[in-house]
Amino acid sequence: MKVALTIGGSDPTSGAGIQMDLKVFQVLGVYGVSVLTALTSQNTTEVENIYPLSYDLIDIQFKTLLKDIKPYGAKTGMIYTEDAVECIHENILKFKVTNLIIDPVIISTTGTKLIEDSALLKLKDKLIPLSKAVTANILEAEILSGIKINSIDEVIDASKIIHKMGTEIVIIKGGHFNHKVPDFLYDGRDFLMIEGEKLKGQFHGTGCAFSSAFLSFICNGYNPKEALKASKNFVKNAIRNALKLGQGMNLLKI
Repeated sequence: MKVALTIGGSDPTSGAGIQMDLKVFQVLGVYGVSVLTALTSQNTTEVENIYPLSYDLIDIQFKTLLKDIKPYGAKTGMIYTEDAVECIHENILKFKVTNLIIDPVIISTTGTKLIEDSALLKLKDKLIPLSKAVTANILEAEILSGIKINSIDEVIDASKIIHKMGTEIVIIKGGHFNHKVPDFLYDGRDFLMIEGEKLKGQFHGTGCAFSSAFLSFICNGYNPKEALKASKNFVKNAIRNALKLGQGMNLLKI
């Protein structure tokens, strides 16, 4: 069984963050391990507090885990501080972690900022160049690329800008783009668009579920285009079966 590493924040609702990633890994047949970067206090309506872990606490998790277990691939989620980005960068290089998927978590669905400005700059400079893929929603793609996205041509332009940062593959998820919820993949040569079905409601953790599913399918031997299609379908089914457990957003049923 392949091992997948999730690097990110804890979500007590289990609707996002490392809890969501580990659920997805298990369902899709890979063994999940984790390195925490932050604790959060949140529910389905708000993120009340963020408690970032120190460089040393993140570093010792990497050193203890990866000297024993070698992941086939890894993904990053919430990385709140510049120190966290630096620590991840150093350990990805030290332990030669491959198949790195960057989910550039910037703002929560409830509107809370989940990364400091200095950390975002370092993410672009140090982690994206090490990655196999970046999986961004429209807002995240706008922030990374610096351009406003209102058309397919602007999706293409943003994809090219992000690709030049050093990643192999850029995926821009169009769930908030139009009613056809198109997802886009750019590999530096070809541009692929896959349309889907718009489902009503607000859902927590779709980005986490997508990126962890994408990594799982890569671990299971899918090529990136196959992994994109399979991940989009996986998230669509999770949304269809979503649960209303709190007063706010629906939680995906994995």
